[in-house]
Amino acid sequence: MGNCFSGAGVHGNFAVGGASSNPDPNGRNDAVDNFFKNRGVNGLFYQIELSLSASNLRDRDVFSKSDPIAVVYIKGKDGSLQELGRTEVVLNSLNPQWITKIKVTYCFEMVQTLLFRVYDVDTQFHDPQTLNLDDQQYLGECICQLSQIVTNPKRR
Repeated sequence: MGNCFSGAGVHGNFAVGGASSNPDPNGRNDAVDNFFKNRGVNGLFYQIELSLSASNLRDRDVFSKSDPIAVVYIKGKDGSLQELGRTEVVLNSLNPQWITKIKVTYCFEMVQTLLFRVYDVDTQFHDPQTLNLDDQQYLGECICQLSQIVTNPKRR
């Protein structure tokens, strides 16, 4: 939603979650706040961005190095996985530093389990959103709680 203005003589009002010329430095968003409050979550929650990198990946290609992509999932209470986002494909790298940031809402009072999977992309076209992950070579995964990332003093 962009800047929405009312037509009843009151100009300059933004819609909930609309872009503001003075964004909140803490990353708060009225739309996200409303979403969680309507679902009974009244604690602290913030939108954060995760920057991803990997090192010493397995080389699964014969004539070049792996072309890795990272996919981030959040685990539901029932154990189901919901995809949060995908990075771009980094060509010929065993130590990728992805540029794409994955946005996630950190809820202070909830346990949020994240799963990170890395694949070697072997298809000709590298559009991350249309890649069928079943057709790619699995390189590995790691799992952690989002709170471990947020509270880690060594995070960059």
